[in-house]
Amino acid sequence: MDDVCNFIPPKNHKDGLEFLHFVYETNIKKLRQPFVHFNFYIYLVVNGTGVLKFNNNEFSLESGDVFFAFPEKSFSIDADDNFTFLYISFNGPGAQPLLSSLNINKENCVYHGFNNILSFWMDAVKRINKNNANVLTESVLMYTLSFIDNSDNTNRKDSKDKFESILEYINHNFTSKDMSLKKVADIFFYSEKYLSSLFVKKTGKKFSQYLNDLRISYAMQLFSSKKTNICEISRLSGYTDQFYFSKVFKRHTGKTPSEYAKSISS
Repeated sequence: MDDVCNFIPPKNHKDGLEFLHFVYETNIKKLRQPFVHFNFYIYLVVNGTGVLKFNNNEFSLESGDVFFAFPEKSFSIDADDNFTFLYISFNGPGAQPLLSSLNINKENCVYHGFNNILSFWMDAVKRINKNNANVLTESVLMYTLSFIDNSDNTNRKDSKDKFESILEYINHNFTSKDMSLKKVADIFFYSEKYLSSLFVKKTGKKFSQYLNDLRISYAMQLFSSKKTNICEISRLSGYTDQFYFSKVFKRHTGKTPSEYAKSISS
């Protein structure tokens, strides 16, 4: 998907919000930094990693992170080539009170773990038009803010690491025949290249090795439960090719599936 930049039609508000842009940006390198805005901005990182430099602090950014920018407060982002993001700019008499009510300020401006709403934002920015722009943009903003709770810091960086969510997903779905690096990357809005390197960094294993370890361990459990049909065990373990399963099984255990089955029975 290429860049999407939508200009929001003006709307009269006496004490509410005014929306100006809803943008999907795919090339941060072309933007002039540092950024200085004259409105409030809410950003959602889609892909890649970066470092936000704001208010004499640095914040790491990755897919699913939300951060805010404030009028006349400069900031910059050092990011990799895969870095893409969405943002909504807004203002109006109700903007500052709304953020203040959630304790969103220059000290609390970065929030993590919003991967679950990435598809919602992406769908909204693609569907926007002059007739639905205001209501759709306000809906996206309010829906996002509904997940922010500074009272218990549920969205801070010391909360559950997002990579744990990736591992949890794989650990529960490794027998799925379409499990792949691309599928996981798409679900969690990472590039395949970045997720691959993240896997090695976090686990010391390549994605394929981690997946095969899970599948072969499960296959061994199936053999131990007295299942002996190699074709069935291969299928139940997530493999569509029995010969490939046998090759991987021997590499992991030192025995072919039939040899392992005999050793279990004896």
